[in-house]
Amino acid sequence: MKFNQLRDFVAVARAGSIHQAARDLGLSQPALTKSVRQLEKELGTPLFQRTAQGAVLNEMGRRFLRRAEVAANELSRGQDEVAQLLGGQGGRVALALSATPSLLFLPNALKVFRQSHPLAEVRIVEGLLPVMLPALRDSQLDFVLAPEPAKSLGGEFAVSPMFAHQRAVVCRKGHPLSDVRSLAGLVEADWVLTAAAGPRSSELDDVFRSRELPVPRANVQCESLMALVSLLANTDLIALLPEPWLMANVTAGLLTKLDLDDEIGAPAICLIQRKNLPLTPVAEAFSNALHREAEYLRSRVSGGARRR
Repeated sequence: MKFNQLRDFVAVARAGSIHQAARDLGLSQPALTKSVRQLEKELGTPLFQRTAQGAVLNEMGRRFLRRAEVAANELSRGQDEVAQLLGGQGGRVALALSATPSLLFLPNALKVFRQSHPLAEVRIVEGLLPVMLPALRDSQLDFVLAPEPAKSLGGEFAVSPMFAHQRAVVCRKGHPLSDVRSLAGLVEADWVLTAAAGPRSSELDDVFRSRELPVPRANVQCESLMALVSLLANTDLIALLPEPWLMANVTAGLLTKLDLDDEIGAPAICLIQRKNLPLTPVAEAFSNALHREAEYLRSRVSGGARRR
C-alpha cells in the first residue's frame, strides 16, 4: 500500500467525486481512478459506490477512511519533518487554540515565528477541546492550547501546564451591576456561558455551590470568541472569563470586570500533544514562541518587566 494511494482515496472521499479530487490534487482523472482501483484491489473490496453524481463511500470505505486519514496525515507530516531536518525553509504547522491563548499569546507569537520561519505554512483553528482532540488524534493538528481538562485524557496525550490565572466576572463598561461586590449579588444576573471549561452545567456550578449560593440560570451559550466579545460589549450579559482577557487589545477598550470580594480560580492553559510523537521542528518553533508569550504575560500580570 502506497502513500499516494491513501492520499488519493482520502481526496476522493472528501470531494465526493473523481473529477473534483483530481482538480484538488492536480492529477488527471484516469491517473486518480487507477490509483483508487489499485488500492481497492489490494484491499480486496470496493470502497466507493459510483453514481451519476460522483463517488460515494460504501460501508467498507467509511470504515477504512478514518484509518486512511490518520495514516496519510502522519506520513505527510513525516515527509515534512524530514524535509525540515534536511534544511528546508518551508514546513507546515497546524494548531488549535481556545479563546484565551488566541487573544493573549497568538499575535506576538506568530510575529516572532514568522521572523524565523517566513516560508512556513501556518493553520490556526479555534474551538473547544472536545472538537480539538479528534483532530489532534488524527494528526490533523500538531498541538492544542486549551484549558486544562477536568478529567484525564488517558495515555495518548501529554498535557503540559503553561499559564495559570484567575477568573473574573466580565461585562461592558457602565453595566448596571458595576457596583456589585459579591457573587451573591449576581445570582439573578443575565449570564452567558462559554463552555470553555467543560459541559454547560459545570461552568458556574462549582463557583456558586462552593459558596453555598444558588447556581444562576443561564440561557445563552456562546462558543465564538468574536460573538462573545460583541455580546458582552453591547448587551447586559455577563460572563465568567479569564481575567487576563481584559489586557488584550481587542477587549481592553470594551470590557471591564466587576470588583468582587471573591477570588475565582481557573483551569490553567495547557499545551496538549500526542504523547509518543515529537513535534516537528517547525511546530516546536511555534510552540516555543507561544511559551515565550505566556512567560511574558505571567511577568506582566505579576508586575514584572516591561515588554522587550
